[in-house]
Amino acid sequence: MAFLKRANGESAGQIIELTQERTVIGRSPDQCQVVLGLNGVSRRHAEVYRQGDGYFVADLKSRNMTKVNDVKLIPGADRRLAGGDRISICDVEFIFHAVEPAEEPRDREVLIINEGEAFDVPPLHTLDASRSTAIASMVKPEVKLRAILEITRDLSTELKIDKVAPRVLESLAQLFPQAERSFLVLVDPATKRLVRKATKVRQGRGRISFNTTVPADEAPMQMSRSLVNHVLGQKKAVLSQDAGADKDLPTSASIADLKIRSVMCVPMVTPNGEAVGIIQLDTSDRKQFHQEDLDVLAAVAGQAAISIQNAQLHESMLERERVDRDLKLAEQVQKRFLPQEVPTIAGYEFFAHYEPAYEVGGDYYDFVPLTHDRLAIALGDVSGKGVAAALMMAKFSGDTRYCILTENAPGAAAAELNAMLISAGIEEKFITLSLSVLDAKTGTLSFASAGHLPILVRRADGRVEELGEEIAGFPLGILPGVEYKQSQVTLGPGDVAVIYSDGVTDARSVKDELYDCRDDRRLLRRLAETAGGPEVVGKAILQDIREHALGHVQADDITLICFGPVAPAATQPQGPASP
Repeated sequence: MAFLKRANGESAGQIIELTQERTVIGRSPDQCQVVLGLNGVSRRHAEVYRQGDGYFVADLKSRNMTKVNDVKLIPGADRRLAGGDRISICDVEFIFHAVEPAEEPRDREVLIINEGEAFDVPPLHTLDASRSTAIASMVKPEVKLRAILEITRDLSTELKIDKVAPRVLESLAQLFPQAERSFLVLVDPATKRLVRKATKVRQGRGRISFNTTVPADEAPMQMSRSLVNHVLGQKKAVLSQDAGADKDLPTSASIADLKIRSVMCVPMVTPNGEAVGIIQLDTSDRKQFHQEDLDVLAAVAGQAAISIQNAQLHESMLERERVDRDLKLAEQVQKRFLPQEVPTIAGYEFFAHYEPAYEVGGDYYDFVPLTHDRLAIALGDVSGKGVAAALMMAKFSGDTRYCILTENAPGAAAAELNAMLISAGIEEKFITLSLSVLDAKTGTLSFASAGHLPILVRRADGRVEELGEEIAGFPLGILPGVEYKQSQVTLGPGDVAVIYSDGVTDARSVKDELYDCRDDRRLLRRLAETAGGPEVVGKAILQDIREHALGHVQADDITLICFGPVAPAATQPQGPASP
């Protein structure tokens, strides 16, 4: 039976079995099977339902949305769940666990003779690891209680893997005094390499006490890697009475070299079927392991797998929290690279808006005061998203200011920036740039474009002009030695110039329609319809984008700059009011 496990809060660890076809999560006790009494949770927030052989989660048009693995769900775009998926509803997180594999029949051989002794066990017995829970109910009650209660008591509150692993072996030392060596090996989730987390060895032949667990990187004892790989690959436990002569074991010289006689090796498999590691016990003397021992070890391994998975999830959560803190700090630092306020120039009005798609982004804009009442206006867009783009943007912001201040014209400054970016040797990254210089005295705007979108100018009478497409050169960082042309336009009272990144035009609706494209110039229409100065125009465009993209996750950074000479009150342009 599939189930949800509460991952945080006071009810952390709570198990919710998905016994019904549909399980609704929300605030209403009358309409929901799982009730969350938190602020922000909708009456019917989300639903987990079964369809065919799979489970799906749907957002029920909730106010604060539903996330799966930190990705927002769009109402109507249901998500198929896989084992380990994290479902977030406001501050509550559930972990989905898939249906356990079906139980398979057990094969058994009897009466194996080994050096004059008879045992009712096979020389190599394999056991489906997925059956570890069922095995726990088949062993003798006193042995089962001793094993399961010991593991449960010691591991139920431990959330550090380096403490979980030794405790498992401590419990096994009491259950299997005939074992000379025991190992706990985990599969590293990131690299998939085997990592020995704990080892125990008996302090001398004839004694049943074990010494302190040896740290994995200090233990000199060797293991049979072929045996470990076999158990992990098959997800089946192995029991052998005579490992050196057992033809059913994987061929390995290490088994003979280590003088292993009797061995048990059991995979640790989580409820969602993932093999997270193995537990191995072996001995070189006549005290061999039996079928009952394998059953108990399989039950212990099942409990250990859950404990280790919980520890891994806890460590992942702590790592995620650390990354989130770093990203928040990076977001604050990045915003310090951007202007903290718009320019104040007599007779002019400015508006600027920056909204990254993620915590940090690759868009950049700046206002740089120049001599003789001039102002440089730059808007750049680094290819890609996230941290890499943000780091490149940080470097580019300083270079841009330097080039604007040292060069006399936008075209020359763009050429110098291109040369600097080429010399830095940053591969697979480029920058589009709109670079302008406004002469406040004359209203002249000189501009150059490195592969950036055209500048839009809404005239006082409502006409809209696109400027710069005919002079646009290559984006920065692609070709060396590029020369950038420049042009100019005069802004009069009531005119508004608009510079923007492609996050504006590429905003998508829930039907995956672009906000502005060649077949539908919605940005131009909105600009022509909006009367008022730069701030009114900028806010109207942003509102129009939000309405278009409602319900769709923002996929690109949105940067918008509007500016122009203030129109005298008596000559303010008339037109449709901004929504």
